Amino acid sequence: MGAAVMTTTRWTIQDLLEGCQGTLEGCVSQESACAGFSIDTRSLRVNDLFFALSGPNSDGHHFVSDALKKGCRGAVVSRTAFEAQKNEWLTYQTTHFFICVAEPLQALQTLAKWHRKRFKLPLVGITGSNGKTTAKEMTASILGKRGPVLKTEGNFNNHIGLPLTLLRLSDEHQSAVIEMGISHFGEMATLCDIAQPTMGLITNIGPAHLEGLENLKGVAREKGLLFEGLQKTGTCIINQDDPFLKDWTDRVATQWTYGLHTETEPYDFSADHIISERETTTFTLHLHRSGESAHVTLPTPGRHHVSNALGAASIAAALGIPMEQIAEGLSGFQPLSQRTQILKTKGITLIFDAYNANPASVEAALDLLAEHPQSTGKRIALLGDMFQLGDTSEEAHHTIGLSVASHGIDALIALGQYAEILASGARAGGLAENAISVHSDFSHLHTTLHEELQAGDILLIKGSRGMKLERVLPLLGLHETGLGGQI
Repeated sequence: MGAAVMTTTRWTIQDLLEGCQGTLEGCVSQESACAGFSIDTRSLRVNDLFFALSGPNSDGHHFVSDALKKGCRGAVVSRTAFEAQKNEWLTYQTTHFFICVAEPLQALQTLAKWHRKRFKLPLVGITGSNGKTTAKEMTASILGKRGPVLKTEGNFNNHIGLPLTLLRLSDEHQSAVIEMGISHFGEMATLCDIAQPTMGLITNIGPAHLEGLENLKGVAREKGLLFEGLQKTGTCIINQDDPFLKDWTDRVATQWTYGLHTETEPYDFSADHIISERETTTFTLHLHRSGESAHVTLPTPGRHHVSNALGAASIAAALGIPMEQIAEGLSGFQPLSQRTQILKTKGITLIFDAYNANPASVEAALDLLAEHPQSTGKRIALLGDMFQLGDTSEEAHHTIGLSVASHGIDALIALGQYAEILASGARAGGLAENAISVHSDFSHLHTTLHEELQAGDILLIKGSRGMKLERVLPLLGLHETGLGGQI
């Protein structure tokens, strides 16, 4: 996570003390107390306020002196740490201020909640096992038609990143689109309490973060807390194609629905005439409440992105955005780095989707590889490990191997701890042994790629973020710096 946040809001020391619920030590200048916030001395900016967060591998209190030397105006520290280290920090107390609190992370969250309450604006919370970042970007693109939008940047979507995101709220913003990422029970309630969303979208329920959420019912229960908080006073955007979500239509007062399968009854939004091409996906968008339709061209391939687009369209329509602007916003959204990027090198087409992976997202990527239009060459899947699946890890990787074979993929390059299990699934599904390559690490991958790939081939690169599959790109003559912004 990047760890410095600039804000255009003027922060006084009174704001910070009230928001953090802390006490003041040290010196306060007549200028505004800070211009932004940081939790990492490697990325802080001059005039930031440093929060000394403690984690499993480090204690931010050990870096307070470094933060102040680099230009921070002050630091939020625990009262216990201040009493223990005030002699070490004595020279700074004549030039900087300290806000002493019970626990700095709790103070960061409390400050963000306090700050959020200062704004009366639509705040959309988006969660889901797959597609939440894409849905967030699509939504922000549409809402940007009516004015500045605060949106989650990068991976600022958890119990630390979400507060830092909200601290960027300013008077210029007309709306906010906040991504909510969770991996354990209890986290969604915390995020909702801080962000106070007025509208919520759950993109889908899938087998992600099972280490902390146990099973699909656990995932659905935890993510469903977003809708629970909106039952009476907010608007829920409900994906009717997801069996874990469709029953929410009977449980919430204000709702918009969407789905691709409208055989029984039309939802508020649907789509048809879907065509996934080399670098785009086109479809007809239907708003059944008004009978309007519009043509949309998404600047990214993959039928699975249409569902995300329907969720974003539903959010926008609920906020009064006209159909024409919804279609324009969807067509104008920009896919982020490492998420379904189409790259070219030496006559080879790459589908690079290596920001994260779970069984559902890998299945969607295999669908895209199998359907991708081509005239020559092989379809090859380079798949890395899927993380945080708990006791289901081996079964999940074996099942994905079976899916590689059933999709008619020509070759599999398996990489990581579960590479052999992935390969065993592919063999069981009927993929020939000479079409399978197994690698526990990157050491011999370069040789395999140069032996396997030829001009005209299509290579899918997919795996969890921890696999750092962007390291494959230099082996193919590409460089990560050419991929656009970090996400």
